[in-house]
Amino acid sequence: MLTEQFIASIGVPEKAPATNVAKDAAIFVHELQPLIQPRALFKKSATAPNCLAYSENHIFAAQFGKAVVHVYNREKGNQEATVPFTERITCIALACDDSVLILGTAEGRIFLWETCTGRQLTTSQAHLQAVTSLVVDSTSNTLLSGSADSTVHVWSIPGLLSFTNAGTQALAPLRTFTSHRAEVTALAIGHSASLSNYAVSLSKDMTCLLWNFHTNAVYRTYLLPSLPTCVTLDHADRAAYVGYEDGTVQQQDLYAASASSTASNATVSLQNGGPAVAPFQPAASSKWKSADASHGVTLSVALSFDGSTLLSGHQSGSVLAWDVASGRVQASILQNPLPGPVTNLLFLPVMGFSQKDTRKLRIASVVKPKFGAFDSGDGNVPGNYAINVELPSSIKTLSKFERALVAPAFPQSLLDEGLGELASWANGPARTTRDESENDTNDFMALDDQPVKSAETTLQEENNALKTQLDAMRRLQTASFDKIEAINTERKALLKREQLRMAKHGANANGAHESEESDEDESMNDGD
Repeated sequence: MLTEQFIASIGVPEKAPATNVAKDAAIFVHELQPLIQPRALFKKSATAPNCLAYSENHIFAAQFGKAVVHVYNREKGNQEATVPFTERITCIALACDDSVLILGTAEGRIFLWETCTGRQLTTSQAHLQAVTSLVVDSTSNTLLSGSADSTVHVWSIPGLLSFTNAGTQALAPLRTFTSHRAEVTALAIGHSASLSNYAVSLSKDMTCLLWNFHTNAVYRTYLLPSLPTCVTLDHADRAAYVGYEDGTVQQQDLYAASASSTASNATVSLQNGGPAVAPFQPAASSKWKSADASHGVTLSVALSFDGSTLLSGHQSGSVLAWDVASGRVQASILQNPLPGPVTNLLFLPVMGFSQKDTRKLRIASVVKPKFGAFDSGDGNVPGNYAINVELPSSIKTLSKFERALVAPAFPQSLLDEGLGELASWANGPARTTRDESENDTNDFMALDDQPVKSAETTLQEENNALKTQLDAMRRLQTASFDKIEAINTERKALLKREQLRMAKHGANANGAHESEESDEDESMNDGD
């Protein structure tokens, strides 16, 4: 049976906890289905929005208004470590198979902490004001950081972690997105691994922008009805769910047509990177409102695995479950509101599948960060750099096709093999079909009418198939040789051209030298 759970964390408590809530409880693990019931809780924490992250073994919670991160062990159910930093933490995110914790600070810097080695990197002041949101793409290659200074920086995570960039001056963003005019309140990033993946950013200028973080091209601009606070994308990247300061939630269809565009133009803009469509305001029917207006500001949203249920956390401590199909509140998830504002909601991976993805590394315990301890300065890995991880008993090796599915693009060799296989199918023997009248009259005797193939016939068919495959491989080999020959011919032409240029340059130099010598001889003769 499949089991789905979510994590809810609260900020600074505003009221005394209910009788059924433990004292100092601050992070709650709750089961949504098949049964609605609490599963675990962690104490002594107060988190701001975007300050909660989880891995397979740990929960990371940046403390509200402090330069401290609490690390909780999910298996043992207790607090494992208290990690101090030099600046107040405002948002966090995990990357690289949950082995790197990325932290944004109130001073506009970004910290990177390798939890399995203790290595810590710090950028220079990237933003002019506090970092408000951090998101990482599905390949852990790109990091987006939104700030109160209205900008979004795009970073290369491998570049940030490289030993050649040990100095803080080298840790610079790839590009900066500057289309907002006020503080960026929330970010979300698509689940695709392609180069056309896009991001969603919300701002206090009451706009929601969809843009390609590889090119900074804006695809769509939504004019929001009120101040946005949080956002999440569905798993197919077809809709965004935005929470507002007035306590409502809005579903935005990313492929819906505006008044000045058609549905095909909107699809082309998102899928193929076409020109941006005109800004428009979503319909009022897409905004969901609860019958009880006492819940307060919507501080966090999270979408279930099947995309049918949306959870929203509110200032009053309430967690509402919305039916995505109807836009109505299903039921109360919690018997009593939590003792503080629900600042973070995160769904855990669904448990119960027969086949589970096994991680290559398991971080049983974290190593506290040591700033500058492993930066040699010469670009080499220092000798004291050690990794504290556990390897699984069996490591699944992905096939070449499975690796290509999660890569930004298919390799050329795999495409050539596929084209060769298609060519072999096209050149194979044509299939014969029965006459329709024969099928109508003797349909019930079809199995008896099938001739029994002998071993010699089967062997002949296998030989024909092998010959067809061999012909396809020969054609592919011939095409490869032709391509290599063309490259060699072009190279020889370039070398010959360079030789002629050098020879011409030498001839010009010799001619100038001879003319100088003749001028000297004439001057000597005139002197005589």
